[in-house]
Amino acid sequence: MIKGALLLCLLFKALPVYAVPEVNSLKDVQEKLVQERRLLLEAEIKKRGILGALYDINRDLTRIESDMDGIKSQMQIYQKNIESYARIIVRLERIRDHQKELLNERLRALYKLGFKGYAELLLSSQTSADFSRNMKFLKIIAQKDSLSIENYKKSLDLLARQQAKLRRQVKTYLQFEQNLDTQQSYFTEEKQKQLSILSRIDTDRESHLEALKEWREAGLKLEEKLTQLGLTSEINPDFRKASFVEKKGKLNPPVFRQIVEKYGIEKNEKFQTRMFNKGLFFAAPVKDKVAAIFFGKVAFAGWIDGYGQTIIIDHGDHYYSLYAHNSQLQKKTGDEVNAGETIAQSGDTASLRGPGLYMEIRHFSESLDPLPWLDLSKVTRL
Repeated sequence: MIKGALLLCLLFKALPVYAVPEVNSLKDVQEKLVQERRLLLEAEIKKRGILGALYDINRDLTRIESDMDGIKSQMQIYQKNIESYARIIVRLERIRDHQKELLNERLRALYKLGFKGYAELLLSSQTSADFSRNMKFLKIIAQKDSLSIENYKKSLDLLARQQAKLRRQVKTYLQFEQNLDTQQSYFTEEKQKQLSILSRIDTDRESHLEALKEWREAGLKLEEKLTQLGLTSEINPDFRKASFVEKKGKLNPPVFRQIVEKYGIEKNEKFQTRMFNKGLFFAAPVKDKVAAIFFGKVAFAGWIDGYGQTIIIDHGDHYYSLYAHNSQLQKKTGDEVNAGETIAQSGDTASLRGPGLYMEIRHFSESLDPLPWLDLSKVTRL
């Protein structure tokens, strides 16, 4: 029995590979097909939600990498500042030591002389002129001593300030270094989460695709047996064919031309503006054959402002493809179309880009990047 509810554990646990049991009722097969298609759709929606979150993570990781570069630059600046302050401190310490030695010598000399030496110098004056000269001499000595002491004090103060700056620089440097380590750890952790989530999503999706394939094969075998017995088939014809979501990555492009504008934010060089493209623009010449990428029913065929002559095809499960700027439409609303069937001719109606084909894929009203849905081996990308 297929336990599709395990899809809810998408982020925590990979689904097992299911073995399809023998079936005796096409009704059971159809119920299982409905269930698996629903779960596959839920997985696809879940995946888009997670990919949206991963887009935000990648944006944050880009910011982190930028911050890391900034931190490294700041670290280099602080490293240079630290080295500069260290050199200044070494020089100031030498000046301080020299001044200290001079003061020590001076203090030793003063200690030996004491106040007696000054008094004897004054008393030895023979004239008032000698006395005035001796007083002036003593004043100069006192001023020089005072200046030496003041310079020594300034050197000590400057040294203390430089040492404080050095301590602050070292502290800031260490903080930046710690922040860098934190950012690097966060980057690594988020990257691993991203890879793990993507792996689990892909495993889950592949499990449902395999289950759908096996149930469909089992149903067709049972239907063949019933037909041989002359019994009427009960299975919905839609379930005999793969659904749109099952063909992701395997759809032929609508035209085999180069893609000149991709899905997402694009800069318009002509108008110097940035806009969000909801689809792809193929460089198709006028009257190139435009093919449906998958079977479905034409939900709209006609003119849409900004899109020109447009066809929208409903592929079931609320998936739609849109083909715009056509010169001629070859299908009308309500027509059934097959994959690869010509539905229009390309043109340049309401196109600001010139001739070409603009194509979108939507699920409900949400636009999807068409590139992951198309067979990229058949598409020339930018």
